[in-house]
Amino acid sequence: MLRDIDQLSPADREWALGVLDNFRALHAMPLNTFQATLRQRIKRLGISDFIVAQRIKRKPTILDKLHRYADMQLKRMHDIGGIRAILPSLKELEALKKNYLDTSSRLSHKLVRVDDYISQPKASGYRGVHLVFSYHTSHPDKQDYEGLRIEMQLRTHLQHIWATAVEIFEAFMGENFKSSRGSQEWLEFFALVSSAFAHKEKQPVIPEHADMSREELLHSLQEKMSSLHVLEVMQSFTLTDILSSTHKRESGHALLVFDAAEKLSTVRQYTASEYEEAYSAYIRAEEENRSRQTRQVVLVKMDSIKQLEKAYPNYFANIKQFRTHLLQVLKGYK
Repeated sequence: MLRDIDQLSPADREWALGVLDNFRALHAMPLNTFQATLRQRIKRLGISDFIVAQRIKRKPTILDKLHRYADMQLKRMHDIGGIRAILPSLKELEALKKNYLDTSSRLSHKLVRVDDYISQPKASGYRGVHLVFSYHTSHPDKQDYEGLRIEMQLRTHLQHIWATAVEIFEAFMGENFKSSRGSQEWLEFFALVSSAFAHKEKQPVIPEHADMSREELLHSLQEKMSSLHVLEVMQSFTLTDILSSTHKRESGHALLVFDAAEKLSTVRQYTASEYEEAYSAYIRAEEENRSRQTRQVVLVKMDSIKQLEKAYPNYFANIKQFRTHLLQVLKGYK
């Protein structure tokens, strides 16, 4: 029913989306558990400069995934509950990955799969490490959560800058670059930038660029930037305003609404104890903005507004760091 949501009667549509909303909401508790242990492990490794963020997958993204993959089932979708650690460099990322893969320090939850997109980057240029866990508990009051899947993403700061920049470009340009759809020229640009960043981190480039020298890669990148007028395009990625509800000192959740057409971002904050209110507002906001293609809505866990913008620069159209690193890799190249 969700796969063909637009063909349903109003009553069936409301029922099907209600099931999705309830199933999605179940992931909040396991996410909080993983988030707490993730922070503990990072601190025990002596890593101080890190960001931990968590979110419930956006409804339009879930529906799109069900529509694109005929054999996909909601219960097998492993990233409805997502948590992310952004680390200073590969050294810290590898230490954290090793810590989670070490059987002697393994969580009670089952490790379902490991996807290493750093040693084997995606053709799109995406890089990072994904660990998928199946939640396990012996507590009798928490059996409803048994088997729910949580995806943990580990990224370096540079990998995170690339991934969120792709989302900013696709929001303002009305494309779907994350799913490798849209303008082939722009997809090639993102792939070239990813490989240039991989060189900077001394890691494998995407397979398509494996036979290119660094000089050839940078030459291709510079030509692509020139033909697409990338720097000029990025200048238009600015917000006219950021509207925020009254700042609450206590950490909790934030409902983000980003509109690329209106160049507006709104942030509504909720304390940890107001989660049910926050999730209800999330569902209402998704429904209200369902027909607005340029508008994105997401509910995330936050420590502070400052950390929020670092974790989700795409919702604030913050392209500055991407531009800085892009120019750095090209610096001195003629």
